[in-house]
Amino acid sequence: EATGPTHSLNPYVVNLADPGGKRFLRVTMSLELKDQTTAEQVEKQLPRIKDKILTILSAKKFQDISTVKGKSDLRAEIAATIDTLFSKGAVTNVYFTEFVIE
Repeated sequence: EATGPTHSLNPYVVNLADPGGKRFLRVTMSLELKDQTTAEQVEKQLPRIKDKILTILSAKKFQDISTVKGKSDLRAEIAATIDTLFSKGAVTNVYFTEFVIE
């Protein structure tokens, strides 16, 4: 199966929303995009994309993202949220290349 162009994002480090705020998440991800046109639009929209992802990540609690299902749901939420900046299906996949909770 052919994959679309990918865009790697810089690592995010955020405090999780757990009481006490002692845990943090470090995550690096790549976005797989529908086509080259979308990839060019992503470049132009990077500040908005980064802001939306940061907002999603910092709202998560440890229990939201510590399971396989939690990570899968997070991927879907990130893809759907970024799609709102472009068109449905613009982001075809989100790959976590690093995912560390401390």
